[in-house]
Amino acid sequence: MSYNGRGKTHGGKPERSGGQVSRTGLKEGELPFYKQAANILARLERREGSIKNLTIGNDDIKDEDKRTIYALICQTLKFAPVLTRVLDANKVMKKEKLGRRAELLMANDMLLSSQGLRRKDADPKMNKAMSRHESSLKRELNRIRQEVRARNDEDLVPLHLRDGASTFRYVRVNNLVSNMDKVLEHFYKEGYEIVTPSRDELHDVLQVRARKLMRDLDLDDVLVFPPGTDLHAHRLFVTGAIILQDKASCMPAHVVQPTRGSTALDACAAPGNKTSHMVSMMGNEGKVFAFDMDRFRLNTLVKLTDKAQCKIIEAKCANFLELDPLDPEYASVEFALLDPSCSGSGIVNRMDVLVDSYIALSQDADQVAKPETDKARLASLAEFQTSIVLHAMRFPNIKRISYSTCSVHEEENEAVVARVLAAQSEFALAPRDQVIPSWPRRGLKSSGLTEEQAACVVRTLPEDGTNGFFVAGFVRQTPADLNRIREELKALANTDKSAMLPPKDDAEAEAAPDMDAPYRGNKRKAAGGAKPVKKEKKHDKKPKPASAVVPSTKSKGKKQPKRKESVADA
Repeated sequence: MSYNGRGKTHGGKPERSGGQVSRTGLKEGELPFYKQAANILARLERREGSIKNLTIGNDDIKDEDKRTIYALICQTLKFAPVLTRVLDANKVMKKEKLGRRAELLMANDMLLSSQGLRRKDADPKMNKAMSRHESSLKRELNRIRQEVRARNDEDLVPLHLRDGASTFRYVRVNNLVSNMDKVLEHFYKEGYEIVTPSRDELHDVLQVRARKLMRDLDLDDVLVFPPGTDLHAHRLFVTGAIILQDKASCMPAHVVQPTRGSTALDACAAPGNKTSHMVSMMGNEGKVFAFDMDRFRLNTLVKLTDKAQCKIIEAKCANFLELDPLDPEYASVEFALLDPSCSGSGIVNRMDVLVDSYIALSQDADQVAKPETDKARLASLAEFQTSIVLHAMRFPNIKRISYSTCSVHEEENEAVVARVLAAQSEFALAPRDQVIPSWPRRGLKSSGLTEEQAACVVRTLPEDGTNGFFVAGFVRQTPADLNRIREELKALANTDKSAMLPPKDDAEAEAAPDMDAPYRGNKRKAAGGAKPVKKEKKHDKKPKPASAVVPSTKSKGKKQPKRKESVADA
């Protein structure tokens, strides 16, 4: 999305309801434009969500401002390295005390936008303070242009942050709304060329922003577009006929293979694209339990699955590890999709690269994680991930499980699979011909897996044109041993749970007090069949019926760490 500083015009007279309206167009209590955008940058630094969720999905931002702020944030992150150099050279941060984030945003508009500083809904005092340094800031930027021999603004951006430095754009056809033939016909009529390259020819044929597309070579409900293709405003996306979802993120549902009319569960479900993918494969017949501990993210799931016209999802704000597998409510569950918290080391989508680059730029050197810290964190995550899989295997009628991460680390992938196989005998790895058989990159024969076992799991890397990902499938071999399950649950109830907690920075860094603000006291009814997230007092009695959803994030026992969010789920 391009950004020129103009944003959308509101038009008409200012609203009279809801408080006094100032000369700037702001109602009483509303934040000025740049301060509101600066708050988004702060939340990105704390990894409270993706750029899209914190802007487009933010109920605190006016609808007419959402895409403007989204575009401003993206462009500011992209040019943050050069803007930081310009501001540092002029010492403007110390002179005006506007705040580093607001200065970056305003510098972007002042120096790189044809419209200059925004006046509507902005703080005149902030604009005046920034304008005092306009001449010196422009001189410094011009000096840098000459230094790097920049022919245009794009030359000021580091190579890895430039437009087009991304994976392919993948689109999942939502069979609840449309089908592959209709979607292909729609794009064909719009002038897209439908191509059929081999795997080796993908990068040559699908060049950046070319008006071409192809059916994916491995997944029958996925289309592939060139990097840089923007479909966020496309009619098919707006109506829910297509879902913008990375190819790797589409693999788990194809591995778990839920059938029509069955009951399935998604243990760590939000933001919900994998959940809706299962529902699409099930034809909206049966039932899907969707669990997540974060009420904010679970409300996002309800919104996204509503847009996808899912009718059979029951969203529950709960810790999956605290569920009783022997509860009659879950007696019919046959399929489990497990995509638990992970390091996110495989995510390379451009939006995440922009955020990671900005965070690295804003951090002090001593804040960067040390290798030994990363190793300890991976060990903690792997233990948590193993516990998620083993707990799913305690549901007596589950017959098929998919386990996935957006990580490239063996500790979270092959090593977890090996530990799960060694810890129980009722499940085995699904054979290769049931786990995306045409995909060439398979697992690593290390970390306890044999060569035959490694061939049964899937890996993806950025060089494959997608995010780094890992998927494994498990299938039941023998009936559940109910006595063993009861004994294990009894032992777990008396176990010290502290060893299962994720690294401190992963579990607590995002515990910001304002995360639930847009939803605090929210009584909106969820549509589309995903039941609304309800507030309920914590108790030790038997859980209420499926319609009751516990929103508390302060659960006893093992806790699910915050997931790194990405557009792999977007």
